[in-house]
Amino acid sequence: MAARLDFSRVTFLDKEVFTDVPTGSRRELDVVAQAYTLDGAPELILLHIEVQAQREREFPYRMFEYYALLRLRYKVPVFPIAVYLTAGTGGLREAVYEEMLFGQTILTFHFQGVGLPDLSADHYQEADNPLGPALSALMRPSAIGRTLQKALSLRRLLNSQLDEARKAVLINIVETYMTLSTIEEDDFRRILGQEELQGVTAMLTVYEERGIMKGKRDALLKQLGFKFGDLPEAVVARVHTIDTEAALDALLERVLRATTLEDMGLAQNTETA
Repeated sequence: MAARLDFSRVTFLDKEVFTDVPTGSRRELDVVAQAYTLDGAPELILLHIEVQAQREREFPYRMFEYYALLRLRYKVPVFPIAVYLTAGTGGLREAVYEEMLFGQTILTFHFQGVGLPDLSADHYQEADNPLGPALSALMRPSAIGRTLQKALSLRRLLNSQLDEARKAVLINIVETYMTLSTIEEDDFRRILGQEELQGVTAMLTVYEERGIMKGKRDALLKQLGFKFGDLPEAVVARVHTIDTEAALDALLERVLRATTLEDMGLAQNTETA
């Protein structure tokens, strides 16, 4: 399906917020982009990607509801994708939401699911798209072992054509989700001493020289802005006052699951955890 998209014509839309009028609850979508296909005449579609931190019984209905809201607003086809961060969600699969009435099926809604923890890192380690080796940190460990997998993932990111800001975000994913034990960390440093991985050592040295704290603050602000839109000055100021790696790591992990700035503990009049 990705091969049918024209990625030179992708625009990420402003964060979509819908209100359920009867109850007044707010619905906020994770990622919505408009794209064109390469098939025949240009065809505009919407890509809706929703990140789900844990399995919820009502999630398929919520995906249908988001689909319906987007379809009615933009009046173009919508391609919905759920990205799961919890094991047991089936890797790559199609999910279905159905509604029955009087013993008959009156609605069948399909959406695509990507369960990262159930995918094999080996299948994505050498992907041309640098997102592959980065997200492999959230997948089943490679057969080559965690330490070598981490080193090779970092090398792939180093050699990618991404700008420094995007590299920093993806590097932080690997650093955050591929934590190593003390013994593994020793092996990791030994592996980095091999000639073919010298570039990784240089990359990590540069990363550390620029300041791990600054890199993590920048990555956090970038992810917050991507997920929640323009950030209040007070939130930006709070992030810049965080002075421990543990606190930044906790927030970087929390941003994947949070739905509001209040969930992050960064909104005004709240304390950073």
